[in-house]
Amino acid sequence: MADSYLSNIYQVNAADGRTAQLLPFGVADHARAVAYDSTSKSIYWTDVAHHAIFKYSLTTNTNTVVYTDPSNTGKTGLLIYA
Repeated sequence: MADSYLSNIYQVNAADGRTAQLLPFGVADHARAVAYDSTSKSIYWTDVAHHAIFKYSLTTNTNTVVYTDPSNTGKTGLLIYA
């Protein structure tokens, strides 16, 4: 779950809808869309403050900028096809 007010992304328990934990990659300034790729065990999110898509690998514990929008048009959607 993306919380742009608190600038974080949380893991939510699907069974009861309660917040399970703050994810370990630090602050996500203005996260809007979040996706999980179970094949690569990676979390992707869009950040409208940075005009970018980020990836966090749960395997290597590293952040990567996947895409930066040079036009700064504020794209906020995200689709992962695996």
